[in-house]
Amino acid sequence: MRRTPFSLWVIAGALTYSALALVVLALPVVLAGGITAGGGLLLFLFLFVALFLIAAAFTLRQKRWAYVLGAAVAIVLVILFSSFILASLSNPADSGFWLAVSVLPLLLLAVVFSVLSFINAKVGLNQKRYLATPMSSGGLLAVAVIGFVVGGLVVGAIGGAVIRGGLEAGSADVAIVSDPATVGAYLPTTFTVHLSAGGKVTWLNKDSTGHTVTNKSGLFDSGTFTTLHTWSYTFTQAGSYPYYCTIHPNMVGTIVVAQ
Repeated sequence: MRRTPFSLWVIAGALTYSALALVVLALPVVLAGGITAGGGLLLFLFLFVALFLIAAAFTLRQKRWAYVLGAAVAIVLVILFSSFILASLSNPADSGFWLAVSVLPLLLLAVVFSVLSFINAKVGLNQKRYLATPMSSGGLLAVAVIGFVVGGLVVGAIGGAVIRGGLEAGSADVAIVSDPATVGAYLPTTFTVHLSAGGKVTWLNKDSTGHTVTNKSGLFDSGTFTTLHTWSYTFTQAGSYPYYCTIHPNMVGTIVVAQ
């Protein structure tokens, strides 16, 4: 293990951290609604956790296929969850901000070192100073990325505290608030709007994570919006419109539209 090249420790460390971060992210949802909560999304996340850990373990054993596996899984994860990552990065008060600002740079670092390690595997990683030892340009790159992550977490903590301080000041027709049982809730659960008054309903996210407002029949869908962000929809026909959060399906609400 002492002769394991520096680059492989970086790859394994980044993948292991990412796996543990995903577990921490999913744990509250699992405790609230079980492993099947989220419409199978949790099972999908745990698949990534398993693949990250497998790639990390075999990377330290210098298996070339593990370099490819780790890089491929990292890229697929970032692509599939890009909307969630961008939403969290845009709001330091979002509960997923810490994960996005730390996991994304570390996965990119893992991809870079995985590609370089794969290319130079036949020659021998210990023959390339920037892959073999932290006292090199590779070490400087790793330190720079870790410094960026630490700085991002500190700035995010300060910015998030400022943003959360204004939570009580905002108002809307329906507020999205914290609820451990459903990982969020609409308040009020049933809201009545009158067409004679314009038929417009505004939702305000007062929770610390992203949510959606999605009609079960497909009439409207807000997409993910985060802390202190609002979304509005104008109804044109009377009726009852149930909706839910696509990220947290246990969250449900109803808009009653009257004449």
